[in-house]
Amino acid sequence: MSDSLLQRVPEDASTVLVQSPAIEGVTPVCTGLSGWSERVLLVGYAGSNVEALRTRLAEGDADPPPVRELDVGTDVEPGDLTGLGIAIAESLGPDTAVCFDSLTAMLQYADRERSFQFLHALGERCAAAGATAHYHLDPEAADETTLSALSTLVDAVIDTEAGTVSVRPELTEKD
Repeated sequence: MSDSLLQRVPEDASTVLVQSPAIEGVTPVCTGLSGWSERVLLVGYAGSNVEALRTRLAEGDADPPPVRELDVGTDVEPGDLTGLGIAIAESLGPDTAVCFDSLTAMLQYADRERSFQFLHALGERCAAAGATAHYHLDPEAADETTLSALSTLVDAVIDTEAGTVSVRPELTEKD
């Protein structure tokens, strides 16, 4: 299922929201999105899938992209979105994929408004650096208002349970 979902994400989608239950393995989708890049930055909160993602990236590729990890809770305080933004910005460069696992955890430390502002700024930083970002979110852990608000910040939304991909209209009009 993940290969067909990935095929529906436009190549010029620089930000993608991956909605998937936390228990479900989303590594195939994440690996596909990260594998398009030359470098990967895995941003993980405690209990995230960072190690599984690192392993999966290395498995299928004879020459996997270099991976840097940013451990929220060790490298930066969980509620310090300013510090987190600075740490991510320092690792950005052309053709870098930021894998953010997970918005579900971030929303436990920061309210929707602060999280929205953080992700808006992060999306702009990624675009300016020529990087891409995808964010993982358990839709069961967020209310409809939060899901709707965060969806406005990205170019595409992948819903792994429904098997759907929603793309920002500006990207589909180019085709």
